[in-house]
Amino acid sequence: MGQQPNIELDASNAPRAVLEPGAARRGGSDRPGEITEPDEAVSGGAFGRPGPDTGWVLRIVRETEFDRSDGGLEPVVASVAAARASLNGRGPTPADVEVALILLGLRPEGIPGDVVAQLSSARAKWLSKAAHERVKGRSFLSQLSPGLLSADPERVRHLLNVAGLTSAT
Repeated sequence: MGQQPNIELDASNAPRAVLEPGAARRGGSDRPGEITEPDEAVSGGAFGRPGPDTGWVLRIVRETEFDRSDGGLEPVVASVAAARASLNGRGPTPADVEVALILLGLRPEGIPGDVVAQLSSARAKWLSKAAHERVKGRSFLSQLSPGLLSADPERVRHLLNVAGLTSAT
């Protein structure tokens, strides 16, 4: 529609340019202690090793056959298996329980006798400490390297064989 002849328009009535939105603000939180990236997550020590569905390991431990003559052994096995699963970023599996049993000297197949004897004597020490720990097996877990803990069962047996050869020399 055209402009009516009796209306005068000045520059203030001219169409204006559409303003673009401003630049987005930088994301992130100002709250201390908020984890925004996976690298910021703390694991081990007093923080433990959080992982998905670690309670499932209790059922796996109950269904696994091993020598339960040492009192208080099941919670230590469960803690080690749950820590291994969490270190690998998944829920617990029977392989995690198997590695825990190997490291505690309860699966001696394929491991030299002197290494099994060392693991058995160390197990008695760790179980006596576990009786006073809030998280059973924390002292045992502090002695394990993440590489050993995250290795598959056959690799753990191999590493224990190598440890047996180096301790004998």
